[in-house]
Amino acid sequence: MSCLDKIRLAAAIGAVIAVSAPVLLKAEDPQEKPIQGSQASIRLPNEANQEAAQAGLASITAEQAIATAKSSPQGSGGKLLRVELQNEDGFLVYNVELVSPDKKVREIKVDAGANTILRVDVDSADRETENEERAD
Repeated sequence: MSCLDKIRLAAAIGAVIAVSAPVLLKAEDPQEKPIQGSQASIRLPNEANQEAAQAGLASITAEQAIATAKSSPQGSGGKLLRVELQNEDGFLVYNVELVSPDKKVREIKVDAGANTILRVDVDSADRETENEERAD
């Protein structure tokens, strides 16, 4: 096997690992309830790459979603970790992650159309850090 073939093989293996790692690391929580159509206001089409379409569909800004999350009882006093516009069960939501003083990470799902809270998922900040380290 020539040096060039070894480089190509290594690149191919690296590409497979890079693509499959996020899929392998994402563990579905069996207790997490899916968002229902009666709760959310913007249903997303089934497309492979929706990022550009999602940004145009949102009726509220990330700042508004953060304010809604922080004003809720679950988000009160929380420090912002991140906010993402994403497809959640086929609906457009802002995933606002806040960490509370007791090290609980709350993922607050805010409807990107109606600016209402759809669901709150709770985890520990230590586990969140552990998951991010595995992804690196």
